[in-house]
Amino acid sequence: PYSSVIYDEHGDTWVYTQPEPLNYVRAAIDIDFIEGDVAVLNDGPPNGTVVVSVGAIELYGTEFEVGH
Repeated sequence: PYSSVIYDEHGDTWVYTQPEPLNYVRAAIDIDFIEGDVAVLNDGPPNGTVVVSVGAIELYGTEFEVGH
């Protein structure tokens, strides 16, 4: 879902994957196009990978200690 997409300060696009419970890994993606609330990718994690769709920006802030 498009709600999973994070844009960094350079305009690069990312999602957070969840390879196991309470473990989140940021993964680069390349968006082909966006249709409604769906981001269709040229490249990214394999099909079936669990991605965070709610709270991804909070994970990004935590990873980079934004606000500390």
